[in-house]
Order: sequence, then structure tokens, then C-alpha cells
Amino acid sequence: MASTIEPVQLRYNDPYEQTIFEFNTVDGRSYLSRESNKILNVLGNDIVTNGFVMQDPTITLPSTIEVIIEPGWAIQDETLLNFTENNPLSINVASLVDTEVNGAHLGIFIRYSYIHTVEANKASLEIFHIAADGTVNDPLGRFGLTSCRILLGAINFTKDPSDGYTVINVSRYTLPTLLVQGKLYYIRGWDTGNIHFPDIFSSHVAEEFEAYRDYLLKRDYLFAP
Repeated sequence: MASTIEPVQLRYNDPYEQTIFEFNTVDGRSYLSRESNKILNVLGNDIVTNGFVMQDPTITLPSTIEVIIEPGWAIQDETLLNFTENNPLSINVASLVDTEVNGAHLGIFIRYSYIHTVEANKASLEIFHIAADGTVNDPLGRFGLTSCRILLGAINFTKDPSDGYTVINVSRYTLPTLLVQGKLYYIRGWDTGNIHFPDIFSSHVAEEFEAYRDYLLKRDYLFAP
């Protein structure tokens, strides 16, 4: 368990992992991924589109809190990300102030920013302690407003006042927003400023898309030479 993890993932149409076209083919050389990725703005940016559910947090050791993030899809920094497995994150809060007395929380973020490079720039999941005023406790220097763009969820926790060490209760943070480093984050990125196609989350849109996809597949099959 760790406070940061690089999950098994697919990053669609980036410079170093183009899963749409084969490498070094005519198609694969015919576009710049940064430009073609802008089509994602039709839906939105820095949002969760499916999955990435934060399970209920648990206390695994006297001062350690663990949470599991389920597989999911997100658009972050104009890149489509798909994490394909459950991912556990944990943090030791022995020296950190809690929610009950001090108004602090734990926040889980997707950390990713697009870099045009041949080196793999993988996305990661991160858990940070966030003080009541939004200050992030970041001893490893991994938090940044330009890289930690999506807040997947947050956690309330209470420590035993008699020792200031033992965690006695954890729960989900249920409000839709949380102040972090002076920025108001919407849980899962679900801010109207990020979502350009609001009906993307409606079930009927998903059903219509599936039907249209089936139509296209059948048409291509019937009219293929």
C-alpha cells in the first residue's frame, strides 16, 4: 500500500502510446496527438466520465487509512485515461490533524499532465492530507494544480483525542466541493465549467450511442468490398 500509485492504464492517442493507430504506419504519422485530442473538448475536460468510484475508506492500522479506487475513464488535460484495475491507496495520519477537531480532510486525485515526449508520462493516483484552509501536506512534492486536476473524492477522519494518534472513525466527504490550495475543486470534476456536453451522464445517451455504434458496424460489414 502507498500514498501514490501508477495504475495499469491506457492513455489514448498520446505521443508515446497511440492505441488508435499502429506505430510507424501512414495513419500513425498523419496527426499530432495534442491537436487531435482537442476533439475531447466536445465532451469536456478534467472530468470523470465513467467509473473511478471511491469505495468506503477503512482503518487498516491504528493510524493508517486505506481507500480503493475502482477502474474508470476520465478526460484530463485533453487526454483520455482508462485505469483498468482496482487501486488501493493508504496514508499514515499519525502526525496529521483530523477532521473532527481541525477540519482537515484526505483528498484523492488523478495526477497527470500532457507532455509531448517520447518518454512515457503515466498518470497516477495520489492521496494527500488537506488542511481546513486548503493547504496540502506534500512532503514528496507531488501535488500541483496543473497536474492534480481531478479530485476523485475526499475522506473525513477522527482521531482518539486521548492519544492524538489512533484513528477511531472514517467516512466519505459528501459535499460536492472542497477548497484545495486556493482552488475550489468539484468532486470528480463535475463542474459546469468542465462539462461541455451535460447529457453525457444520462443513461439514454449511452443507450443511443450503443445503438448507433451497432448500426455503423453493420453498415460497414454489409457495404464492405
